[in-house]
Amino acid sequence: MVNSAILRVPVFASATVLTGLVLLGFSGEFFAPGNSAAVVRPLAGILLLPLTAVLWRMKAPRRALFSLAWAIVALGSVAPSFFTSGVECTRGCVKLYQKNLLSKAWPRYPLADDIIASGAEIVTLQEVSDHNRQYMAKLFGHYPNAVTCTFRPAQDVAVLTSLPAVDRSEFCLTEAGLAGIQVLAPNGRPIWVLSIHLEWPFPFDQDHQSQIIAKRIAELDGPVLIAGDFNMVPWAGNVQRIQQAAGTDRLGAFHNTFRLGGWLLPLPIDMVLVPKGASGGVGLRPYMGSDHLGVLARISLP
Repeated sequence: MVNSAILRVPVFASATVLTGLVLLGFSGEFFAPGNSAAVVRPLAGILLLPLTAVLWRMKAPRRALFSLAWAIVALGSVAPSFFTSGVECTRGCVKLYQKNLLSKAWPRYPLADDIIASGAEIVTLQEVSDHNRQYMAKLFGHYPNAVTCTFRPAQDVAVLTSLPAVDRSEFCLTEAGLAGIQVLAPNGRPIWVLSIHLEWPFPFDQDHQSQIIAKRIAELDGPVLIAGDFNMVPWAGNVQRIQQAAGTDRLGAFHNTFRLGGWLLPLPIDMVLVPKGASGGVGLRPYMGSDHLGVLARISLP
């Protein structure tokens, strides 16, 4: 029964498709559909494992070993970062609170209180709507320096900070989901702080948007700190493109931050990118009316 043609065809086809998705998922920096394939890389790796056992039972050892090899590649390329433990920041720390607010209308008083109570010196926000401004006026009034940039309708991006700002350093990348300002870190050194919100991946316009953003970031003089809703997993090409342009590393372990994600399809799409040499860790904050968890980072800057 195991070797019946009726069973062999779908098993061989499934193994081929899943292997193809894994391969495609490594091409995102050069081929836009590769970013969408990268999202399912862990799932493809998990599914290849039972298929490997079935192929072995079917006496197709080469196919079985090939599938096993790509399962190991798929899972090995992402799994370690789910178990990475950050370094506790004890001296000269900067706290950053990252949150996609969700533009839909309902009061946000508890969320504003949670952000203020966190003691964050930097807040990066996405989906800032007039409604959110109304119900989070306390938050916007708490921070003396703020940059808000127009993005999608009722989905602006913003950076709020209590750190001293460098005069006339604030900027917006018009309609591209990027807001930035240069501040003086606790160590006295200037650092760019950016809030980012990427579009959805292929067939949407995330690939082109990430190229525009990476080009602008590469023009910045000095270290860069980025947080936001990337709408993409950190191992995908579009995120890697931005990381390379900024000269940053991702901070902390992968955490599922979007309500639709789970252990089979993890979506760690809200993340913090820090200058090379920085250390620290991240923790999650509740949804509080959004469909994204908050991310609270404690960062020791170099």
